[in-house]
Amino acid sequence: MDEDVRPWTGTVQAHYSDQFADLDDGYGFKFETVPMHPSFQALAAPWESAAQYRERMARLPRTALVGILLRDRFGGRVTVDQDGAAVVDYRVSRYDAAHLRRAIAAAAELLEAAGAREIWVPLARAITYRPGAANARQDWLRRVDAAGWGPNQLLLVTFHQMASCRMGASARTSVVDSEHRVWGIRGLYVADASVFPTSSGVNPMLTVMGIAHRAAGVIAGHLS
Repeated sequence: MDEDVRPWTGTVQAHYSDQFADLDDGYGFKFETVPMHPSFQALAAPWESAAQYRERMARLPRTALVGILLRDRFGGRVTVDQDGAAVVDYRVSRYDAAHLRRAIAAAAELLEAAGAREIWVPLARAITYRPGAANARQDWLRRVDAAGWGPNQLLLVTFHQMASCRMGASARTSVVDSEHRVWGIRGLYVADASVFPTSSGVNPMLTVMGIAHRAAGVIAGHLS
């Protein structure tokens, strides 16, 4: 931006937009504002040289962030290796990638309207554009596509992990039964967002509180 916005100050989430939250049967994306501390900029900024990286970090006071909150329809898997360690496998599906690309394009449009002079996305390579020229955003999106969406190409972070220990009616398709009990392990219960059948698409705080309250009642009943 032309002026300091000091993205590390202010409220955690002052504004959000759910205009695109339901693009297809409840799946889509939201925009949120979040505080961006130096460590976030350091994580997201592309590295092509020490000088380029330092220059990007020095511009943090004038950097504004549009947070894209994507509700992904197709998740990953968590398995256990021979040493008993958890192994997480996740790839953005073609379906979800289409929503993500639309979100990036819309976020760029939003930043243009807000007066941004240079726009970039957290790719491993420095792919930026300056609004004003004809088809600048479209040309930028083509370069973003060419840079790649795979592992170590685009920074993705996750919040509120859900459904990794999903609740269900069968041990073949779920981890816990309808009373929060882990299938086949007596006395072991799960009571957090991991028991959701799938991603809720909203902040799960109140739902997690409800789940925990329900589980506590169930456990108390079993102990009595």
